[in-house]
Amino acid sequence: MMNHAKVFKKTAPNGKLTVYVERRELCIKDDGIQALHGVLFVDANYVKERKVFGQFVLTFRYGREDEEVMGLRFCNEACLQAEQLWPRQNPDEPYKNLTPLQDTLVKRLGAGAVPFSFTVSSLAPPSVTLLPARSYAGAPIGTNYDLRVFVGENPEDKPHKRSSIRMGMKLYQCAPSTDRSQPYAAFSKQLLLADGQVEVEATLDKEVYERGENINVNVSVTNHSSRNVRRIKILAVQYVDVAMFSNGKFKNVVAMIDTTEGCPVSSGSSLKRQFQLTPARGAIKNWIALEEFYDRESALASTVARNDPQEKNVFAIYVSYYIKVKLYTCVRGPKVKLFTSAIGGEVSVKVPFKLMRLQPVETDTPTNVLPEFKNTTSSTC
Repeated sequence: MMNHAKVFKKTAPNGKLTVYVERRELCIKDDGIQALHGVLFVDANYVKERKVFGQFVLTFRYGREDEEVMGLRFCNEACLQAEQLWPRQNPDEPYKNLTPLQDTLVKRLGAGAVPFSFTVSSLAPPSVTLLPARSYAGAPIGTNYDLRVFVGENPEDKPHKRSSIRMGMKLYQCAPSTDRSQPYAAFSKQLLLADGQVEVEATLDKEVYERGENINVNVSVTNHSSRNVRRIKILAVQYVDVAMFSNGKFKNVVAMIDTTEGCPVSSGSSLKRQFQLTPARGAIKNWIALEEFYDRESALASTVARNDPQEKNVFAIYVSYYIKVKLYTCVRGPKVKLFTSAIGGEVSVKVPFKLMRLQPVETDTPTNVLPEFKNTTSSTC
């Protein structure tokens, strides 16, 4: 059965420019960022003596659009790459190193088709959208990218909406192929006004999870104290660090289990259980990091890790996740509730994990898509 190529297409409002790209999501790998390959189709009679420029632009919005007053903008832009797409610098030079899909499009579209490739700097941070706890419907806050193509005399011209194209793009980190460990953490605590310690161990079945995947948490409790362990709470927490601000750190619980099953764990006894959580957006208390989808789908953002502990990319929004296991203890006796808040205690442990996509398997686009090209093109704004 023949595999079909997927093409993302967008046309300028006046219909004189059309951009086709192979992908709108670029994976950040160990050896750099996937190149953006595409084809521009130009109506030469409309452009005439003018030029067509292409730009790959980073937009970092750090404040609400509805709070911008008197010309103040909570937004910065940086052009990561720019080049002249039309006319070609060397029109007589044959095209080289075209992808199979580019080759197919150039043959299909004819003389007005120009292939292009953008290579994004490896310093570009992954796309992350921040959603405030208070209702908001303005421009996306966070780190976003778009491909811009416009007609003008020089690259500094202000694009006219009718003769320009903006296509949203996305950068995301891929999980390293070496992440195969089982995260583990253990902690023991001497409780106030109690003899002995309470020990808790937590182990995850793996380190990297894909979105929507269940996380299995194995919990082991050993009670050497004179208290009872009356309740167990397991939380999945998203931690966000906005590099631009010293106070831009936020936490949100994205999954939780609160149970008394198997409790109380009395003095001298132990408990081993497995709990299953599925991180997802729910009620939020602080700013939460979401995946930057073009339809604003509210999936949780992937982990954004620092390549170096000292790294401080001003446009980066770092996202991490961890499981927290909390044990609540109380004194033994018929009036447990009366003493719980006064002299009870908590024992907790954290286990980090990653919410990431696996590295995509690169496959060449088949060259026999040409006869069925019309059936393989999808328009996405």
